[in-house]
Amino acid sequence: MAPFKPVKLIDRCKVAPPLGSIAQAFTAFPLSFFDIHWLPLPPLEFLFFYDFPYPISEFTHSILPRLKHSLSSTLIHFHPFTGNLSWPHEANHPMIHCTEGDSVSFTVAESDADFYHLSSNHPKYATESRPLLPQLPISGPIIPLLAIQVTVFPNTGVCVGVTFQHLICDGKAFTHFMKTWASISKFKAASLSPESLPFLDRTVIKENFGITKRYLEEIERFMGSESVSGNRILRMMDIELQPDMIRATFELNDANARRLKEWISAQYKKDDGIPPSRLVAICAYSWICLLKAEAKLGESKTNNMTKFVLNVDCRARLNPPIPENYFGNCIKPCVAMAEKSALIRGGVVVAAQLIGNAIHEMNKEILGGLEDGVSNLLGLQSGRILAAAGSPQLGMYRIDFGFGRPKKLEMASIDRTGAMFLKENPDVEVLSDRRKRTMYDAGLYDPHRR
Repeated sequence: MAPFKPVKLIDRCKVAPPLGSIAQAFTAFPLSFFDIHWLPLPPLEFLFFYDFPYPISEFTHSILPRLKHSLSSTLIHFHPFTGNLSWPHEANHPMIHCTEGDSVSFTVAESDADFYHLSSNHPKYATESRPLLPQLPISGPIIPLLAIQVTVFPNTGVCVGVTFQHLICDGKAFTHFMKTWASISKFKAASLSPESLPFLDRTVIKENFGITKRYLEEIERFMGSESVSGNRILRMMDIELQPDMIRATFELNDANARRLKEWISAQYKKDDGIPPSRLVAICAYSWICLLKAEAKLGESKTNNMTKFVLNVDCRARLNPPIPENYFGNCIKPCVAMAEKSALIRGGVVVAAQLIGNAIHEMNKEILGGLEDGVSNLLGLQSGRILAAAGSPQLGMYRIDFGFGRPKKLEMASIDRTGAMFLKENPDVEVLSDRRKRTMYDAGLYDPHRR
């Protein structure tokens, strides 16, 4: 294991929305079943690396005040992030409570580690980037939801580390928050257009099939009944980070991804169903590569079953659909399963068919099988599971605080879950609206297709 370099603390403070800026002095957000599903999981962790070839004085005098001020302005609209999670025995339902003066932890640090090494694609020990991440508790009667750490590498770069509890929102809503913060920082304007505001009303998620009751029963068994001052003691999975864990980034450029999709589509027969999207093709390819690598390494064959899990956005799939700017969780794990040996023999085409069929079946009944979501999550130890986090369609490389787009983006929490993080290629330019229109008319661009 490579030794990690600790950071030097410069500042630690709290950032809150301006007093009186939120309409209600006290707000409580009950969790929907989409939120409760993720309650046992440890926090999500993201690292945004930016080139910044200036001395630390330039950062502290020019950039840091702007980051803090713009974050305060952003939290006016995303104030659930300032709240705390609790599970009152009286209500017997987990809640997010926000009160006047609530804030998020904001840490500023300096590092003399190798910025270019940490922000590279090549394999590196996962422990090397841990000092760049803020910490959130995973147990207690009251748990904060968001923490931010900005680490400066003098004359080379800046890393924005963000840790948040998955139960408050999914990747789409988190990206909305980050883009809003970055936009306010870059353009120094706190006013947002109505379509840019998050939709905070969680009552649009309607209860179905007694899913919430089933989830709470499962989580209650997992957490136990211990309480303090009327609140249940919350605890999340404490998945230990292995000291020899390696993280690396593998790029599949646009041309190769297109050829992969076309090659798989060419193998499909008429009765094989709809040819895969590019995302499904990439997931299938990754699934097979992982299984083949494991087979070469001679990993344990005690369980011959393998699963691939892809989280699918349900906003437009619900009936009625909910707004695209909904701030919360609205994703459902879509699971494809097969025997390892048979899947390796069938190869990428069979893997793509399995993933595509799983999505197709899920679309028939979007909430079908969701009542077993928490029990499945708590029992993930059996078999080999590859989960895909993130999505190339989120546009995280467009998060620009005013000193350029990210040089590198990493999801550090996959070090514990063993998932793979899907993101767009940072070198691909964002299509202009006119270019999108031309491609859409030609049938080459579909903004809704996964």
